[in-house]
Amino acid sequence: MIFKKISIYLFIIGFSFMTSMLFADSKAQEDLEQELTAQAAVLMDFNTGRILFEKNGNQVIPPASMTKVMTLFLTYEALEEGRIHKEDLITIDEAGSSFSRPPFSSLMLLEEGQQVTVLDLMKGLAVASGNDAAYALAHILGPGKEAFVDKMNAKARELGLKNTRFVDPDGWSEFDAVSPLDFASLGRAYIQEYPEALVELHSLQFIVYPLPENLPDNVDFRIQVPRKKLNTNILLGKYEGLDGLKTGYIDESGFNFTGTAFRGGQRLIAVIMGIHSESYYQGIRRRADETELLLDYGFNEFYPQFPKAPELQNLRVWFSRDEYIQPQVSEGPAVMMRKDEMNSVYSQIHINDDLKAPISAGTGIGRVDYYLEGTFLGSSDVQISHDVEEGSIYQRVRDSLIRWWEKRSS
Repeated sequence: MIFKKISIYLFIIGFSFMTSMLFADSKAQEDLEQELTAQAAVLMDFNTGRILFEKNGNQVIPPASMTKVMTLFLTYEALEEGRIHKEDLITIDEAGSSFSRPPFSSLMLLEEGQQVTVLDLMKGLAVASGNDAAYALAHILGPGKEAFVDKMNAKARELGLKNTRFVDPDGWSEFDAVSPLDFASLGRAYIQEYPEALVELHSLQFIVYPLPENLPDNVDFRIQVPRKKLNTNILLGKYEGLDGLKTGYIDESGFNFTGTAFRGGQRLIAVIMGIHSESYYQGIRRRADETELLLDYGFNEFYPQFPKAPELQNLRVWFSRDEYIQPQVSEGPAVMMRKDEMNSVYSQIHINDDLKAPISAGTGIGRVDYYLEGTFLGSSDVQISHDVEEGSIYQRVRDSLIRWWEKRSS
């Protein structure tokens, strides 16, 4: 009777604790939703692609200059394939000149006849958000705008971005379209494929252009004085761990921002879209503040946790001395989860059960896949924990006969 009372008491405590945890999680999410003025927002765990927060994630909004992430994605792809090289010197023509772009648009200050390396064009695109740099790269890689835009949309389809359509390489058009969920996926794929982009492009706080080496002596340029162009990402150096990614603004979309930060071995991607404000500078500040709110929510409410490995049954090893072995599961991936979510993680086991001696310690024989709410979290390797030696002649002959009989009977 006493044991029964204690059990009931412990159940009540446990239930109350779980209820309070769920309430706290729900309260944090509700508070965030109320603070965000953005039309749409998404927070993604980079390692798994799991969505940790979503507000109108499928709403289609012009991405504005965030479009340039796709332009850079294709540029890195061309570099990887050897079609261009970072040190290649490009002579700017009319298509890439800042004087060919609309007034008041973001510019690197390229001018016809200047000579610029591919890498410097990429810096001008990522840091100064230069529309002229976007067209200069598109002219090389398309070749030309139309061919390059076709490649942008082909890449979007390859990545499975269903709500995405590009009409230009710089995002100036109101007819470019993307959803926050799509853009988070694009940003994740871009960083996965080319992590060096964060170091050599997106984390730079400024560039200086044009420099004397960009101005050949035989040309009379209108722009000759070097100018310091600050990164449009004002959170660089101010938010812990933030090292990218891209801002955007046109009247039709409002203020957009995709920010990514890395802390404690974990990376988050936050996408804010559709902030409208009374002034341009207020909008710049607000999109940064709301990106901070999203990232803070992720780092404060979710923690890196290791999924518990399932217990595996002993496996038969044919022609071996031991006959049966206990497989070893390596530690699972660290996953950003709330404290109460660990019990909801489930696993699927994939093992090669046709094992034959000899087998060396550490040999991989399968994997364990982990899932949460249908989202794939990562895998653990299943390995042989020790050397498995061949058995005696009797054991080998016996196992050969057993396998022959099983095959004949099947």
